[in-house]
Amino acid sequence: MTATIGLDAIPGPHALPVVGNARDIDSEHPIESLMGLAREYGPVYKLTTPGGMRLVVSGADLVADVCDDTRFDKLVTGGLSALREDPVDAGLFTSDTDTALWRRAHAILMAPFSMQAMRDYLPKMLDVAEQLTDKWARLNPGDDVDVPADMTRLTLDTIALCGFGYRFNSFYRDTPHPFVEAMVRVLLQGQAQARQLPLQTRLKIRARRQYEEDSAFMNDLVDGLIAERRAQGDAADNTDLLGRMLVGVDRDG
Repeated sequence: MTATIGLDAIPGPHALPVVGNARDIDSEHPIESLMGLAREYGPVYKLTTPGGMRLVVSGADLVADVCDDTRFDKLVTGGLSALREDPVDAGLFTSDTDTALWRRAHAILMAPFSMQAMRDYLPKMLDVAEQLTDKWARLNPGDDVDVPADMTRLTLDTIALCGFGYRFNSFYRDTPHPFVEAMVRVLLQGQAQARQLPLQTRLKIRARRQYEEDSAFMNDLVDGLIAERRAQGDAADNTDLLGRMLVGVDRDG
């Protein structure tokens, strides 16, 4: 860019004292709210939140531009920052660009995300996809299909199987797997905290307790998978993401 534009020149809805633009975002349909604001204020606009000012960029070209990691760094804010309470817990979505642990993990995991690796995962992907099509095939004509919910089950089951050799078996259950339920609650709590004042967050004791219980449950399950894989030693299947993370080394050794 050849010119610098001040933040005051960037359009956006009028902000109220303290709560900012919280009332401009429908908590039940946040994406639709942001899309509506983009139609009104343009592809780049600003929002004021209790946590500070946020710039919102929309449109494929602009989003691709700001995702250029040779020119921009990642800044973890909002609901994601609420999920990161300890640097050791910084993962794919909660790490800053310069987090050393994430950079090592990124270097190790480049190979598992290659085109050849994707082909190797295909049988497991088909395994889960066939579970979905079998479920739909058993429906009566005229039965309702909750496509977004089934696609979410498909996505999470595929990640769990290809990534960690673990099955949620979502298509054989009447309710989501406990890990999925805990994950959804944690993510919703993170989003809620991004819209709250610090005092509000501290006063929601029950929500905070549930968040801690859900986080502990997820950590225990993942720790168990890691311990089980390590106990298998040389007999372990290290072709999935978990295996490569356990035995892989980065360029620096």
